[in-house]
Amino acid sequence: MKKQFFQSYVFIVLVIMAAAAFLYYVPITQSLFSLKIKPAPTAIPDYSGWRSYTNQKFSIYLKYPDTFQLKPGQTGPLAEWQLYGLTDGNEIVSIEIPRSYQSRTNFGGASLRIGVSTEATAVKACLNPPSSFGYKDAYVQRMIGGAVFREFTRSESGAGNHYSFSSYRAVRNGGCEVFEYVIHHSNLQNYPLESKVREYDKIVVTKALESILDTVGFTK
Repeated sequence: MKKQFFQSYVFIVLVIMAAAAFLYYVPITQSLFSLKIKPAPTAIPDYSGWRSYTNQKFSIYLKYPDTFQLKPGQTGPLAEWQLYGLTDGNEIVSIEIPRSYQSRTNFGGASLRIGVSTEATAVKACLNPPSSFGYKDAYVQRMIGGAVFREFTRSESGAGNHYSFSSYRAVRNGGCEVFEYVIHHSNLQNYPLESKVREYDKIVVTKALESILDTVGFTK
């Protein structure tokens, strides 16, 4: 009787210790909760040599590598920022990563666009995009400039070209604010063997775009 009691006691203690170890070592982002927080970078990137951009009208500032091309939002129809292809807004700025960033690879370029719309339909659909446009809720939140943004993703493919989108959205100051980047690459089969084109490093490109978002700040 005492032996059975002792064995049961040891078993219960081992179960409790195993559960405690699991909760301690498993990161929150790998938990079973549906909405996850995208972790902040563990190491501070080297921003030396990066250029600064400030837009007083939209109360935003950021930094970007001097090898990337920044295009301020222009006036007129070309500056319209379409949210899900339904509503117009303002494109604040865009940052282009050239193909040369990943030379001799199938990398086709990438761009980060920042926009905002105060139209009622845009604000209403900001965090509930129409499924017909292919946006999927990534169930991830990301801090940008001290504000919480929700991530949505989608992808497009055609004629051997592939585009992957990551769209961070939040309703702030009466408008739908959007930070969206797209990465373009093509099939390796599109290139002759003698060109020795290799697969691009998506992790490096994504990290470069996310590092720009880490520098964003709002003045209000």
